[in-house]
Amino acid sequence: MTLHRGNGQVVDLFARSEGDGPPVLLLHGFTGSGETMYKLGQYLPNRTIRPDLIGHGRSPAPKELRPYRIEAMVEQLHRLVESETADTPIVCGYSMGARLALSYVVRYPKQVSSLILIGGTPGIEDRCEAHERARHDAKLATRIEIEGIDAFTQYWENLPIFASQFGLSPEIRRAIRRVRLSQRSQGIANHLRMAGTGSMPSLWKDIPRLSIPTLLITGSYDTKFRDIAKEMKVAFPAARHESVPDTGHAPHIENPKLVAQYINKFLGEL
Repeated sequence: MTLHRGNGQVVDLFARSEGDGPPVLLLHGFTGSGETMYKLGQYLPNRTIRPDLIGHGRSPAPKELRPYRIEAMVEQLHRLVESETADTPIVCGYSMGARLALSYVVRYPKQVSSLILIGGTPGIEDRCEAHERARHDAKLATRIEIEGIDAFTQYWENLPIFASQFGLSPEIRRAIRRVRLSQRSQGIANHLRMAGTGSMPSLWKDIPRLSIPTLLITGSYDTKFRDIAKEMKVAFPAARHESVPDTGHAPHIENPKLVAQYINKFLGEL
């Protein structure tokens, strides 16, 4: 377990590192932390590196907005990778973490061995739609700061995209909720303002030139991201898509063992 401290304008990340073998960088989603990627990591025969992204968990949550930009987050990850391993990592991200993982590969295509996106998207191509989404996220960020994390968590966990998680055991649901409630309003709000889907540059035009082996994973109930994955598979020269039965937007939480089986099979065939 390694703590990377901020230094002026440089923001370094808290990260957990376990195991041996080829390194896998596991990137959590919005309101999560490296802790929420633990179960998936348990089923991977690799060394796992599980950072808390900026504004989340035990990583810094600065007031300044620039460190939350997707480009800045990519550089934070790059410093982390350079400090943690001399090997070329596998990068696996979920939702927000998937968008960051893809952004990282676009910036450093030669420094990633393979890419795994769980419930991911390359962003919003239509500028008007992206602007509207960014405006919505900015309003929600202000709401978080005014109402606090408790009220936001209540709102967030009841979104339709997470409906399938009500079928999880009470123990798992409590663990997810505990991580959400532990967040800081400033960090979550700033992250949403600067790195939400509407704020990040669209990467749809970048992915056709990527030759990196890629696995796209979606839950069978998550029709929106299933359709996005199908579009990405057409655009990606070296991608495959796996649908996880009876799961929603977070299949790695709802069925981490099966998701790991898909990942291990994919990596074993490279």
